[in-house]
Amino acid sequence: MKPIRLFTVGAVLAIGAAVVPVTMAAATSKAPAVACSVATHGPHHDEAGPACVAAEVTLDRLPAVGESATVKIRLRSQVSIDAARLSVRLPRSLRLDTAGTGLSAPRAVGLDQAAEQTFALSTGGRTVTLRVTALEAGPAQVQADVTDAGVPDQSRSAHGSTVFTVGERAGGSHAGLAGTDSPAVDAGVVRPAANGRTTPLTAAAPRSTAAGQICATGQFTVADKTGTWLAGRNIPVAVLGRTTSSAATQTYATGLTGATDGRYSVCFTSPVTTMYSVQVKFTSDSSVWRVTDNAGANTYSVTTAARTNVQAGTVDFGTTSPTSTYMRGWHAFDTLNLLWGIRASGTNCWTARETANCTKITLHWQPGSTDGTYFDPDGRYVAMEDADPDSEHLVLHESGHHFMDLLYNRWWPVFDCPDPHYLQKRSGPTCAWTEGFANAIAGYAKGDGMFYWPDGESVDLMTTAPFDPRQPASHTNIEDGDQVECRVAGSIIDLWRRTDNGPAATFDLMRRYQSSTFREWFNDDRPLTGLDTSATARDLVYTHTIDYRTGTPGSGVANGGFESGTANWTITGGVVGNWPDYPAQQGSWYAWMGGNGVVNTDTLSQQITIPSTATSATLGYYLRIATQESGSTAYDTFKVQVIDGSTTTTLATFSNTNASNGYVARTVSLSAFRGRTVTLRFVSTEDSSLTTDFLLDSVTLTTT
Repeated sequence: MKPIRLFTVGAVLAIGAAVVPVTMAAATSKAPAVACSVATHGPHHDEAGPACVAAEVTLDRLPAVGESATVKIRLRSQVSIDAARLSVRLPRSLRLDTAGTGLSAPRAVGLDQAAEQTFALSTGGRTVTLRVTALEAGPAQVQADVTDAGVPDQSRSAHGSTVFTVGERAGGSHAGLAGTDSPAVDAGVVRPAANGRTTPLTAAAPRSTAAGQICATGQFTVADKTGTWLAGRNIPVAVLGRTTSSAATQTYATGLTGATDGRYSVCFTSPVTTMYSVQVKFTSDSSVWRVTDNAGANTYSVTTAARTNVQAGTVDFGTTSPTSTYMRGWHAFDTLNLLWGIRASGTNCWTARETANCTKITLHWQPGSTDGTYFDPDGRYVAMEDADPDSEHLVLHESGHHFMDLLYNRWWPVFDCPDPHYLQKRSGPTCAWTEGFANAIAGYAKGDGMFYWPDGESVDLMTTAPFDPRQPASHTNIEDGDQVECRVAGSIIDLWRRTDNGPAATFDLMRRYQSSTFREWFNDDRPLTGLDTSATARDLVYTHTIDYRTGTPGSGVANGGFESGTANWTITGGVVGNWPDYPAQQGSWYAWMGGNGVVNTDTLSQQITIPSTATSATLGYYLRIATQESGSTAYDTFKVQVIDGSTTTTLATFSNTNASNGYVARTVSLSAFRGRTVTLRFVSTEDSSLTTDFLLDSVTLTTT
């Protein structure tokens, strides 16, 4: 027997709004489905869902140099975790005493140190107590990250931290950080790893030193969460100096670090034979993107120690890095190079709409931030939480929203994302398009077709396995259709890689035409600029479970995929829903006719118009038939009919004898009705026993 039907979309949305379950494990279904709220987020529609775990870091005092303090890490959880992995991270300017704590001995991670421990975390929570000693004055941050080692999932992970400034002497320390400028750290001899491709913001200046010039040279580097060193690329560089001990500091030359290696050579003609001092300052504010504090008022800077008594020639400032406390902000700045490298604007701005005075992509971030993760279209900035820059994919995703805002010239489609929304689950047609595009930016710019969260959890955007309705949606069991972010992202990346020769043509299309959904972008807008919508392109998209193969869907049948519930259809009986008993052919909604096991008739109808200018008209649909009947007698039937005035024409008839294991593509000709408005009707009839289910989906009208 078929289940009780929900007939209207409104009812489903009301139920969905009452309880928002947290999606659990990607790799297993053993984790319990719990509605969690132990950690909440701001009022914005951020990218993070409710969390089951929270971490809080506190100190009993703020130590000055030479003083110690007790650190308490309080972990709370609404689920039991058999193997919770705790990582405590802090700068080298603090000494961590792990004796008797169960934590491992600290190991170097970039300019930080980290200690780990794995233990069972119950719903009663756990408090871990440590001792730290301040070794140097300056900014400091103590961080705690906990993850479920057995079931990696965002909802089962947490990040907590506390930031403070270590004073030189007792009483001189204070909570928080003062300003956004930090002294340069000598990173030593490092070989930055390759990290994608970018292009210079401006033409590179010559690196040779002319007679009488002073050239400041060196390299800027940043470290990622693993401690891997990366080149700090396209970072603004200013050479500062004083001619005498009493002279004011002036800027004598500016430039950028290299787009491949982070090296720089910035020269100027000295106004005196010997400069009293020369130093280099780096800022996180270029002509096209910037990273600021959460207020958006201050960018970050790193200033080297001054060299004195400098004469004409080359002054090598070595390898410079920011302090570890500010490292993530600089890593985020460098990550934007990957988006810059694929922008394809033909100008020195993000889009061809601008050629000078470019609109900047702006990231708000600061150590310890809890404001994120989202793009604010009103303020035109990306807000990032403390650990967000650990995921370059996340930085690119949110910046991808900012980029879409620039391409669409501040126009945005009507927002329909549920809160929270998930990569692997059906959301809304606009949500899947805007989020899918941002994910495609991340997966394509990184070159891996993946999406990674800061805790290391990941989703393969290029997965083509269809959804298994016997298992819950997860990061390895993605729901189907063009209202699922992951499916849209994978389709876009595949089109860029295999038919479009990169994303340039898409960006040009978006600059000229606005799309509210992936369906609109593919079917309606791509042809406007000559992008491929042939059978080859449709077949490619179909591998990602988005089926546009039978002409242009929706060109005469409204809501033919039933993803808007009963909208546009007239029904008798409980026909339209998204039940788990059977999968939809595409998306998650379909029409289920019959299946009652008693004498019953279900109908589904819609008025359509066949253009008089059409040479031919074809109705396409997918039909699956499952039955308890046996033998060759037609007990239960399904008919496709057209009602033209008082005349009803049956175009196709199926019965329990046509049972199939899956959906079968069917077509009938409607050419005889060209130039007429008729009623398309599907009707099922059942006898008094044994069920036959007629499942209908993806109804389209194709005209030529």
